[in-house]
Amino acid sequence: MVTTGAEGPTPAPHPYVTQVTELWRGFYGPAPVDGPPDPGMAVDRSTRKAMVLERCTGALPATTRVYCGLVPDAMDAYLGSEHWHGRRAQEGSLFPEAASTVTTFAAFLEEAWLPTADPWARQIARYECDVLWGAATAPTAAALRAGVRLPEGAWVARCVFDVPEYAVRLREACASCPWPDAVRHTRPRARPFATLTLRTPAGLRRTHLRDAACEALRPLWDEEAGPVDTDGKAVTAALERGLVVPCVR
Repeated sequence: MVTTGAEGPTPAPHPYVTQVTELWRGFYGPAPVDGPPDPGMAVDRSTRKAMVLERCTGALPATTRVYCGLVPDAMDAYLGSEHWHGRRAQEGSLFPEAASTVTTFAAFLEEAWLPTADPWARQIARYECDVLWGAATAPTAAALRAGVRLPEGAWVARCVFDVPEYAVRLREACASCPWPDAVRHTRPRARPFATLTLRTPAGLRRTHLRDAACEALRPLWDEEAGPVDTDGKAVTAALERGLVVPCVR
């Protein structure tokens, strides 16, 4: 939660605003080390943290579990950060939009964790963020020469691991043992992998590409890949499914 004002001196906040701000930090901040115990607040704090964790694992399933499994007090660090408490309040409210939970969590990870994270964990986080917020992929030189390309506005999230498959295995492991143990004993499997996101009238359409199909289509988004095999089965099937379209000349 954040209060903002125009440039220049900011008037002192209304006492109600101050009270709500303190309550907000009490809900999501660490438990106080002094003073009498407050069982009610402890339950409320735990419930609210669980809701934040559920939202983050829903959007970034592998990233959130890996982060929480590798970093002690992981969610406490996020909920105590300015990324969380500095979120802009909704118009007419003292509280921010719920949707900002995931975007600010990703920004927090980018600043506080990813620079020093293990390379494999960093790749997984980059992939899951690219799936959600990737930029449209421009046609490669090989695609233009072959006369086929990805549909307008489509984007590709790449990784050397099959992240969705890993996310399922990790979720199951986390359900049966502590998350640090689950992450330590459950690691991603390397394979050619990418997720293609298309914009359609019905919404976003995502397709996972694995192994030979991924390698065959890779020249459409990777300038360092070889030529496009327009006669190959993978490209032909992608054209039939609308994952690839002819270039408009």
